[in-house]
Amino acid sequence: MLIAPPPANEQARLRLLRRLNVLDTPPEEVFDRVTRVVAEMLQLPIALVSLVDENRQWFKSKVGLEACETSRDLAFCAHALHVPDVLVVEDASADPRFFDNPLVTGPLHIRFYAGVPLRSDDGLVLGTLCAIDSRPRHLSPTAAAALRDMAAIVQQELMQRAVTRDLHSVWQDERQARALSETRFATIFQQTPTGKAVVGLDGRFIAVNPKLCQIVGYDAEELMSKTFGEITHPDDLAEDLQLVADLLAGRIERYTLEKRYLHKDGAPVWVEIYVVLVRTETRQPDHFIAVVLDISERKHNQALIERHQEELENKVRERTQQLSRSRETLQVITDNLPVMIAQVDRDLRYLFNNDVYRQVFGIDPSTLRGQKLSSVLEPALFAELLPYFNKALAGERAVHDHLRYSNDQARIWCATYIPEVRNGEVVGFFVMSQDVTERTHIERMLHDKAMRDPLTDLPNRRALHEHLYLMTAAPLASAFALFFLDLDGFKTVNDSQGHEAGDELLRQVAARLKNTTRKEDFIGRLAGDEFVVVAAGISSKETAQRIAEDLCQTIATAFTVIGQSVRIGVSIGITLSPAGSSLSSDAVLNQADGAMYEAKRRGRNGYWFASLPSLQQA
Repeated sequence: MLIAPPPANEQARLRLLRRLNVLDTPPEEVFDRVTRVVAEMLQLPIALVSLVDENRQWFKSKVGLEACETSRDLAFCAHALHVPDVLVVEDASADPRFFDNPLVTGPLHIRFYAGVPLRSDDGLVLGTLCAIDSRPRHLSPTAAAALRDMAAIVQQELMQRAVTRDLHSVWQDERQARALSETRFATIFQQTPTGKAVVGLDGRFIAVNPKLCQIVGYDAEELMSKTFGEITHPDDLAEDLQLVADLLAGRIERYTLEKRYLHKDGAPVWVEIYVVLVRTETRQPDHFIAVVLDISERKHNQALIERHQEELENKVRERTQQLSRSRETLQVITDNLPVMIAQVDRDLRYLFNNDVYRQVFGIDPSTLRGQKLSSVLEPALFAELLPYFNKALAGERAVHDHLRYSNDQARIWCATYIPEVRNGEVVGFFVMSQDVTERTHIERMLHDKAMRDPLTDLPNRRALHEHLYLMTAAPLASAFALFFLDLDGFKTVNDSQGHEAGDELLRQVAARLKNTTRKEDFIGRLAGDEFVVVAAGISSKETAQRIAEDLCQTIATAFTVIGQSVRIGVSIGITLSPAGSSLSSDAVLNQADGAMYEAKRRGRNGYWFASLPSLQQA
């Protein structure tokens, strides 16, 4: 007798089966109706809804059979877990998998079997809808299709239960989140590294934190005597008020805006604000929550770049004007500039092109004069650039700073479109496009280098704080679990075998963490022998516990360092941040750090949950 092996996703399949909470439950008409129809439709004595558990197959519904379950080793349905469509056995006595099976040789005398796998939405097979006969039979295509249709009804009912249980779990998570004390919320609100404010519908500040006071120069009492309009730069107020009106009218749910506040000393302060409207249970507007970032330094750097770009444009414009009387001279000069230059009239026709067009498009620039841009550029590229053309023709300078002229080329360009004005009228525009590939690559390389740990090539502390900020700054933050890892016994290895062995051990630990976690999980090294894993979408204590156990097991497995076997352990502190949590990134990290020390105090090589004393360590 051939025993069916477990599927590759066996553990996930069993977890889902447990989560459905359907095993060993009383009969239900919704399932019994299906098995009765199958037995009558196919004219078979036995029809079953069979769910394959770890060691048995259990019948949720049955027609023509007294037993409630059988051993999984004997089950035909265990073989059906591996088939993509329908498992059909026309004569079990002649099938090498089943000919000596007690269900075939014994009283049931099974000969014919047809089973349709019952799959979850993510492809996990929970069992089958099957039909059985004591004599050999052939299953027609029509009968097979009908059996699939009935199986779909069972699948839908099972999956609806999973959805119902998930919704209940979400409700419980939300109720726990709402149960956070006001004192804790106030502490987080005050200690956050970004400006935060609660603003009334009349625009007056109701609550502000120290960071916002620092940004605008007022103390909390002074700021709460004002409205946001009173400290907003007059030139930026209209746009801000329009967005507030859109929020109140329900046209948008939130907005982000770069604008200027007026510091107490009168100086403008550039900020980026993120605003959401909080409504009552009856959906009536109640108040606003604003997150404020000081972007003055970024704006300053941007102004320097624009000033440099403008100076370059002015120089090119001056030279172009000086040489406009001599097209041949102009052509010679521009052909030798490392910039793609063109002149375009109001009808979007080329008047002039330098030789760089030949290098980029493979076209003789002299043949472009008089041609429409729409006939020279690829349709998708023309559509991408048309808004910039229109902006230049409206008298505004436009910049496209990350442009690819062809998907076949890896070069990146920064194109500037400068209005050509004569006697106060825009008659066209100039195109100046500079190859910024190398600069872009250098900027990206420098950024990546600054965010990596040179020893393990994992993201470093700076990258971790940036990652956590993005996950926690938004008011509607998603759920995640943070694991703070500190190696047990690393100092002994480092002291006894030298720093070279210690460095090699850290590199191997980093590699194992990558192999143990999901591709989308964040893994970083803080310093020394401290690591952090951030698993997005994890809100369940059970799931976090399983991940922690996997991490402990993979670190506890012996390492080979410089030819010697080395064993260490790991103490893990865990913080669960549910969806919508108001925990700051620093608070999440500090809680996990404290839980790690508790795990270490309780014996090392284990884990502990922050603020969850009822969950015991491994």
